[in-house]
Amino acid sequence: MAVDHAVAMDRPVAWRRTWLDSIDLRLYRSGMALTAVEGADGDGSVLELSCPDGVTVRAGPDMLGWPRVPARLPDGLRPHLEPVLGVRALLPMVEASGTSVTGRLLDDEGKTVVRLVHERPATITGGREQLPGGLGLVPLRGYDAAGERAARIAHRAGLVPDTPSRYPAALRAAGIDPDASSRAVMEPGLPARAAVARVLLSFLGQLEAAVDGTVSDVDIEFLHDLRVAVRRSRSAVKLLGDVLPPGLVAWAAPQLRLLGELTTPARDLDVLLQELPSLTAGLTGDRREDVEPLVLHLAGLRADEQRRLAAGLRSPRFERFRARWRASLLALATWDGQPGAGPTAAEVVVERLDRAHRRVLRRGSRITDASPAQDLHDLRKRTKELRYLLEVLPTTTDPADARVVIKELKAVQDVLGTFQDSETQRDTLHSLATELMSGDGASARTIFAMGEIAARLQEDQDTSRGEFAAVFERFSRRSAQRPTARATAGVAR
Repeated sequence: MAVDHAVAMDRPVAWRRTWLDSIDLRLYRSGMALTAVEGADGDGSVLELSCPDGVTVRAGPDMLGWPRVPARLPDGLRPHLEPVLGVRALLPMVEASGTSVTGRLLDDEGKTVVRLVHERPATITGGREQLPGGLGLVPLRGYDAAGERAARIAHRAGLVPDTPSRYPAALRAAGIDPDASSRAVMEPGLPARAAVARVLLSFLGQLEAAVDGTVSDVDIEFLHDLRVAVRRSRSAVKLLGDVLPPGLVAWAAPQLRLLGELTTPARDLDVLLQELPSLTAGLTGDRREDVEPLVLHLAGLRADEQRRLAAGLRSPRFERFRARWRASLLALATWDGQPGAGPTAAEVVVERLDRAHRRVLRRGSRITDASPAQDLHDLRKRTKELRYLLEVLPTTTDPADARVVIKELKAVQDVLGTFQDSETQRDTLHSLATELMSGDGASARTIFAMGEIAARLQEDQDTSRGEFAAVFERFSRRSAQRPTARATAGVAR
C-alpha cells in the first residue's frame, strides 16, 4: 500500500559561503572541499569539510579570518587537513551568497523521514555566472528507502539533487579552471625565439603570482614557488638565450641572478626552521628548553630577512624589472607566420637537451668519494637545468620516456639536495653558535645541543654522499638508452 508523505518547509534563509583551499588547490586535487558558511546572524562561520569518503566534518562557530595555516585550524579539522596541506595556508578561493530553504519530508504519522535543503542559484562574488542551485536529501536512520523514493520524485520534477561537494562547479562559475595545467610547454613548430619568449613569459607569470603571498608571508611555499620560477627562468636564459637578442640576455641574466640572491637567505632559514623539530627530536637530555634560544634567534633572523625580502619585492627596481622583462618578452613572443624566422623550437631544444644530458652524465661520472663538495653542488645545478628543459617539452609520441628520466633526475636531485642542505645548515649552526656565545641568550646546554644537531647534519650529508653513487648509476644506466633523445624524436619530426 502506498504511503502518503507531506513536506514541511521553513522560511528562506540568506547565507554566504566561502570555499577555502591552498593556492595550488590541494584540497580540490584530493577530492576534498572546505567551506566557511556564514549565517544571517553574523555570529561567526561554520566550517564544513567534505571528505572523499563522504564523511562531513563540522567545526565552529569560527571567528578567525583568512588566510590561515593548518596549525591555526580547529582541532577537529586539523587531522584531516594537515596531511594534505602541509605548510600551505588556506585562502578564500570562491565566495558565493544566496538563499536556502530547509524542510522535512513527513510520513503519514507526521514523523520526519528525510531532511531537505534546497539551495537556490547563488551569486558568485566577482563572477559573471551563477552557481546552480541544488537539493540536498538526507534520510534519517532507518528511512533510506524513503530517501531513495524522494530522490526519484525530485528528479522527475526537474530538481537537481545536490552533489556531496559543489566546489568544482563553484570554481568554474568563478572563472577558475581547476584542471588547467600550469606547466609551461614549448610550441615545437614556432620559431625558437618566439617559443622561448613564450615559455619565459609563463615563468614570469608564475613568479608574479607568488609575489604577493611572499611579501605578505602567507606561507613559506610562496617564496619557494617564486624561487622555482626564477631558477627556471635563469636556466632557460642560460641554455636557450642565444635565440634571444644579446642585449636583452646581457641585461636579464644578472637581474635574475640578483633576484635569486635576494630570496636565498629567507628560504634557507625557512628550511632550517621547518626541519628543526626533527633534528632536535631525541637530543641528549631531551630538554626542549635547551634549543629555545636557538629557535628564538632563528625566528628573529628570519623576520629580518623577510622584511628585507619584502622591501626588495616592493622596490621600484623590481617593478622596473618586471615591466621591462614582460614588455620585451611580449614583443618577441609574437609571430606573424611568415617564413625565414630562424630555426624552430624543436630543432633548438633537441640539440640543447642532448647537450645538457651529456653534461650531466660527464660531470656525474667524474665524482668520487674524494671529490670536493662544490662538484656535487655544481652537478645539482646541471640536473636542474636538464629537468627544466624536459619539463618544457610538449607531449611526445612516447611521453613515458620523459617521465622516466624526470623521475630518475629527481632522485639524483633529492640526494644532492640533502647533501647541500645539510652542509648549508651545518655552516649556519656554526655561525649561530658564535653569535649566541657572544650574546646573552645561550647556555652551555644550548651550545651542546647545537653541536648534536650539527653532528646529525654531518651524518645526513655523509649518508647522502654514500647514496649518490647508486642513484646516479641507475640514472646513467637508464640514460644509456637515451630516453631524452627518444622523448624529443617525436617533436623533431
